[in-house]
Amino acid sequence: MPKRKLTLTISADVLEKAKKKARDTGLSLSRIVENALDYFSEPKVYCFSCGYKFSARETNICPKCGWYKCPKCGACACTLGDEGTRVAFYMRKTLMEIFSSSDV
Repeated sequence: MPKRKLTLTISADVLEKAKKKARDTGLSLSRIVENALDYFSEPKVYCFSCGYKFSARETNICPKCGWYKCPKCGACACTLGDEGTRVAFYMRKTLMEIFSSSDV
């Protein structure tokens, strides 16, 4: 797929910290931004039970726990114990803060 140039305006402090972290880990900022935008446009998650990776668009959300139901095995956060449910909740909260969206 062809690449396109993207111009972003972000906080100078955030940019410097990101450049340092990218250098330290051997990653490019372009790849990091591309991965984030790919996830933002079409979130893919892993099933808590069977580990199947699926697109959030290909499934329903459980009305009880509010998490995606696995299209392969049907599991959602309801299948987790209390501790696992807390982990899922805070992981989702983290993603929502990163992407400022409730659709993750």
